[in-house]
This record gives sequence, structure tokens and C-alpha cells, in this order.
Amino acid sequence: IIIFNATELLDPGNVGIDDVLDVISPFFFKHSNAITPGDFIQLAGALSLTVCPGAPKVEFVIGRPAPKGPAPDFIIPQPVNTTDELLAAFAAVGFSPAELVALLASHTAAGADDFSPPLKGIPFD
Repeated sequence: IIIFNATELLDPGNVGIDDVLDVISPFFFKHSNAITPGDFIQLAGALSLTVCPGAPKVEFVIGRPAPKGPAPDFIIPQPVNTTDELLAAFAAVGFSPAELVALLASHTAAGADDFSPPLKGIPFD
């Protein structure tokens, strides 16, 4: 998304992350000769956990390839998706129901600020 943001920010699932991209993009592009976008996003995620009390330490491994193009439209699950839709979408890319539950549980600490303005800050779950 850091490379193809003009396209990927049009996906409703990416609403609200443009402010984060505004902050991190200058740093990334200053160092883009040394790190791929995927590695940078993973590094930022691993580093962000270090300021969360009790959060796990996440191993960071470098070596992700550069992106070839933007993500397909509407690949990001939406809050309006049904359980069956989510299970089917994640099964299509190899996730078991238990793995999907674990992934979704990790999002309970975050909040959606822009998906539905009247519900600003509502947890993703």
C-alpha cells in the first residue's frame, strides 16, 4: 500500500490509514534503497509492539520481494461481511477457521475511526 496508495486507498477496507501513510512514507522513501515496502511495514509493526506493555516480541526477518502491483480490489474484509463470507474468503487463501479467529482476535485492540463516522473508534470486532 505504501507504493500503490493512489489505487489501494480507494478500497473501503483501507479507509483511515492515509494518515499513517503520511507519517511513515517520507521515512520509507528516504531509505527505500535499503528495504522493500513489505519489509518496512513488517519492521514498523514489530517495532510498534515494543511500546505495548505485555505485547509479544516479534521476530523480524528481512527479505520480502518488492511489490509487482496493487492488491486486487476489495480484498480486505469489511465489517459488513458475514461469518460465512469471511470463512470462505480466508479458506480460499489457506486459513483454517481457528487461524481466522486468532487473526480477528488480534484486531480487537484497534478501532475503526473512518468506516462509519457515527461509530468513531468502535472496535473492529
